Amino acid sequence: MTDSEKTLVSSEPPVAPEIEAPTVGKPVSPAGPPPPSSSASNDTQRKLLKALKATDYNIERLDRLLSTAYGQERVFAATGYLTHALHHLITSAPWIAVQTRLGLLARLKNRTKSTRNTTAPSSSPQSRLLALSSLMSETRYTIRLLGLVPLWTWGSATLKSPPSDPIIRNLTLAQVAVNMVYQFLENVGYLASKGVISKKWIDRWGGINKWYLWSIRAWFGHIIFQFFVLWRQVVLRRRKIASNPAEAQTKEGQEELRAEIRAWKKALVNNVCWAPLCLHWCFENGVGIPDSLSGVISFMAGAWGFYDLWAATAKS
Repeated sequence: MTDSEKTLVSSEPPVAPEIEAPTVGKPVSPAGPPPPSSSASNDTQRKLLKALKATDYNIERLDRLLSTAYGQERVFAATGYLTHALHHLITSAPWIAVQTRLGLLARLKNRTKSTRNTTAPSSSPQSRLLALSSLMSETRYTIRLLGLVPLWTWGSATLKSPPSDPIIRNLTLAQVAVNMVYQFLENVGYLASKGVISKKWIDRWGGINKWYLWSIRAWFGHIIFQFFVLWRQVVLRRRKIASNPAEAQTKEGQEELRAEIRAWKKALVNNVCWAPLCLHWCFENGVGIPDSLSGVISFMAGAWGFYDLWAATAKS
């Protein structure tokens, strides 16, 4: 979330520079050469001040972003997804091959003989990036322990002020139901993994992994319902335009339509990215999506929304 420089070229023919005659016998100033101009130091100070102002402005925007619980969760999510993706990028075979080739080119350029015993790049099973990603994920699990409260509010608001379209209303209530199941199962599994809930009781119902598995399946139900919601929104939007085409041609109508279509596309991108990844997690052995791509796909799902959140901080 530059002005081009123009060079003025004179049309007059070049004039040979005047050559001054050597001065003989001119006295030299006892004070020595004049002191250097302070323009360079002033320019450095201006650049430093500009950098400090830009840093202060961006920190203020970050503070606005972190001032809400949703903004904090999104920052944790983006950090976790990016560090997970970077970890797998750095430890991937193509990246290691590129590093090896660059090292060989550097040695050849310096005309140094390469030794036979080349040291392989060190790779720990739990790198710092992966550790940070795990920390961000665990932090989000902890934050979502309170997730049933906003889900209850969502369902209550839907019942008190239901959407005018009955299909959208039923789909929304179905999403509330499966999300509450998902959040409850995840909370129980997470608390059991931390020793808050007895694991013996959880083991009677399949163990912690089973609870996590069914929570993901409930979340996948939300994703399926969301595709139907997006389809229904397209149908309703077309009906609205057809019923009142004159209003759609006005400036306000076009702006409203553009905003509505943009929000619809953002929701579609989010759902399309999450669908295959969530389907992969619904099965114990997955459906073939490598773990190295989960961070990239997860970040892509929320990148548009995070961009809008960051852009909104500049308007505050």
